[in-house]
Amino acid sequence: MKQFVRLLVFTFISFSAWSQNMKISGTVYDTSGTKPLPDAIAMAVRLKDSVLLDYTLTNNEGKFSLTKVPIDSFTLVISHFRFDDKSYYIFGSQDNQEINIPNIRLSFKTKELAEVVVYANKNPIYFRGDTLVYVADSFKVGQNAVVEDLLKRLPGITVDADGKIKAQGKEISKVFVDGDEFFGTDPTIATKNLGASGVETVEVYEKKNENAAEGEDETIQIMDLKLKEEAKKGYFGRVSGASDFTQFYEGEMLFNRFNGTQKLAVFVLASNTPRSQFDWGDINKFGLDEENGYSQNEDGDWMQKGSSVNGNGIPQTLRSGIYFSDKIGKKKKTKVGFNYSYLNYQLNALSQSYSQYFLSDTSYYSADSTRTLTKNESHTANFSLFSQLDSLTTLEIKPSFQFSNGLTNVADYSHYLTENSASSRSNTISKENSSSGFSANSEINFIHDFMKDRRSLTLQHKFNYGNNLTDGNLYSQNIYYLGTSLNDTIDQLKSNQNTNHVETFKATYYEPLTKKWKLETEYMFEFSTNQQAKETRNILSENLSEIDSNFTNSFETTRYQHRFGIAAIYESRKHTVTIGTRARNIQIDNYNLYTLTSINQNVLNILPRISYTFKPSKTSQLNARYNTSSSQPSVNSLQPIPDNSNPNRVQIGNPELKPNFSHRFGMNFNSWNAVTNRNIWSGANFNYTNNAMVDSTVFDAEGRQFVKTVNADGNLWSNIYVGSGIGLYKKILEINPGFNASYNRSISYINGQKNERSTIGFNVNFGINFNLDSLSLSTYSTFGRTSPSSTINSSTNQPYTTQEHSAYISWTLPFWHITLKSDATYNINGQRADGYNLNYFIWNASIDKAFLKTENLIISLQGNDMLNQNIIAQRSVSSNIITDYKTKIISRYFLVKMTYKFNNKKEKEEDNDWN
Repeated sequence: MKQFVRLLVFTFISFSAWSQNMKISGTVYDTSGTKPLPDAIAMAVRLKDSVLLDYTLTNNEGKFSLTKVPIDSFTLVISHFRFDDKSYYIFGSQDNQEINIPNIRLSFKTKELAEVVVYANKNPIYFRGDTLVYVADSFKVGQNAVVEDLLKRLPGITVDADGKIKAQGKEISKVFVDGDEFFGTDPTIATKNLGASGVETVEVYEKKNENAAEGEDETIQIMDLKLKEEAKKGYFGRVSGASDFTQFYEGEMLFNRFNGTQKLAVFVLASNTPRSQFDWGDINKFGLDEENGYSQNEDGDWMQKGSSVNGNGIPQTLRSGIYFSDKIGKKKKTKVGFNYSYLNYQLNALSQSYSQYFLSDTSYYSADSTRTLTKNESHTANFSLFSQLDSLTTLEIKPSFQFSNGLTNVADYSHYLTENSASSRSNTISKENSSSGFSANSEINFIHDFMKDRRSLTLQHKFNYGNNLTDGNLYSQNIYYLGTSLNDTIDQLKSNQNTNHVETFKATYYEPLTKKWKLETEYMFEFSTNQQAKETRNILSENLSEIDSNFTNSFETTRYQHRFGIAAIYESRKHTVTIGTRARNIQIDNYNLYTLTSINQNVLNILPRISYTFKPSKTSQLNARYNTSSSQPSVNSLQPIPDNSNPNRVQIGNPELKPNFSHRFGMNFNSWNAVTNRNIWSGANFNYTNNAMVDSTVFDAEGRQFVKTVNADGNLWSNIYVGSGIGLYKKILEINPGFNASYNRSISYINGQKNERSTIGFNVNFGINFNLDSLSLSTYSTFGRTSPSSTINSSTNQPYTTQEHSAYISWTLPFWHITLKSDATYNINGQRADGYNLNYFIWNASIDKAFLKTENLIISLQGNDMLNQNIIAQRSVSSNIITDYKTKIISRYFLVKMTYKFNNKKEKEEDNDWN
């Protein structure tokens, strides 16, 4: 009995000692011992297994405090990227639970020029130059964990619900695997698919942003996963099918294989539900970069690709493709890539709208109903070659091709009412267009870095060619209820051919002036031709038609652009300043092949730019920028004939249009605290445009619009925003408040009278995220108010509100391998037209049951829009028109779904949870 009591006492004392924590504090200085060092890492690493016990960053006074270190034997490591590490061996004791080291001096990193000897660094976190290195095995994760699970354990690294990664508060732009992209450019491709056990180190560093647009950061943050040798080949994928066994279906197959530098991806998706394309998670996971539906232009703006689809109706989709890349040559310095994708897409959409038109002396209304049937098919092929010609020179070639054809059938009915709600006119439109097109693009980049540090030359050539042909017919009938106008009919055949060709040559040279200053010089030459041939024939009988010269023309625009640029750039650890300007001369020849007349323009622009970046620490950054830009009018805006494809809104080109000129101001600030897991971001933007291309609209007595594009000064756009992420309880709980406001002003002309449309809007949002291993909860609410005003008629000054409240839950039960998921969104639209103040509640839910030891076979029951309320409701306010839209889309349906996920390790395959 006495021995048993002794054992209990010994166990209690041991447990008490183990459960108590020590407090380790200190102050870190530079070599002189007088200057405190902020942002140094202080970490406690257990001696017996190198596991990280606790960590923190020093504050602005160089002080730190570790309070979660159990009584044990460990190494206290102080690390800073500009200094050598310093280590202290501490042996924990009940008698000394508080240790303070008041003066920790770090020595400058030593440099040995004659010979370099590298020893393995056993610290879990350390700096190698400007690279922050995490030793993966020092951080414990589950048996089947993927890289994303590992990243969530690393100090200073955060991973949000979408898989986006931030290091020290700054977003990771690319994740490399052994220095190379892994199935595409998105960071989550590697983090959600590679096993954590195969990672040797995780390295974070900054790299020059080669594709930086105006005002963007000149550097991006890179994460490089260094793999163990046995983890450098494998495969993963997914096969699934779903149906309600009556009408709706979904099916997909995705497969990826990697072997060293060789990567292969194959995919197929078929669906007639709103899921008409891969979600962002699948695009990122399987490296299908060309399937995201968007591309970025030279100014950094995101544009929708021609083959993109949307869910505003009843869709039917088939997508398939293959991606391949490999490094070739003895030294693997040349990377080749190829991808091909096929799209067959159909959409049947029914929409309704109610428009209010406000003129200076009257107003009227229209109610519209439109049914659109669209069929599109495209074949797209992209090639790439990247070669490291030598240690200082790279060559990149990226050609692409696309063949497409489409068919569009539109039936539209419009009913017009006077301001007294009396019927004035009804209009029926029926039109069908078939189109075919071909486009070819290429980009060649040659970059040479000279032996002198920071001296470089970049040569670039871009080629774009497109040829599109459209044939169709237009039938329109007007019935008049007031006045003496006679009913009229349009019955026409239409043909339109567009051809464009653009060649761009650009050379950029950097010359270092001092240690921190360098000079950028640039020259660009661009040549472009755009030809548009339109032919309209009036149908006289079944076999007879004649050309309508009012809508027939052939027009050609030729442009020559020479642009010279110079900029001085200052770069230091905390400050980056760019001051420069560009001078541009554009010669424009607009030639009317039908009338044999031409209009010539010669435009000279001076485009100044200034940017400043201040980094007071590695976790905070302030950016300020001013730049100018000028864009050219499109050939459709220049073509000097009416386009009556919509007889209720006839567009007329203007060959005398001039390029616009915009001034852009921007500022943003973000800061993140690794210890408290809290961040804040804020910013402001202002854009003012002279010679803006605006509409000059003439309304006739029957409510038809004749629109001509003209130049006007005074368009502006501005906004401010602020947001925060506040982590609580060891990242389990996070709250996200935010606010943004905007003010816009646009110029237009209504029946020759100038109209200024101003819009003030604000939006307040608040989100809460709660995450445990098996339970995730999130809520998000936003309230917005928009107040438009117009100088031509105060009746348009009708503010409206929009609210959205949503919630999401995912709960994996501790038994039976069952996961319950549900999301709900409640939309409130206020102060709209009668019948358009739509409040609707969308509720989706699913139950998943996993089978097999790996849980990779999943059977699901999914309910979509279970309350049968799904609809799209929007309001558009432009110049003197307010339009409320509603579009019927697929509503309530249920699916039984089977999914099988697989990989070469026969382990559990992680989902993206992006939906």
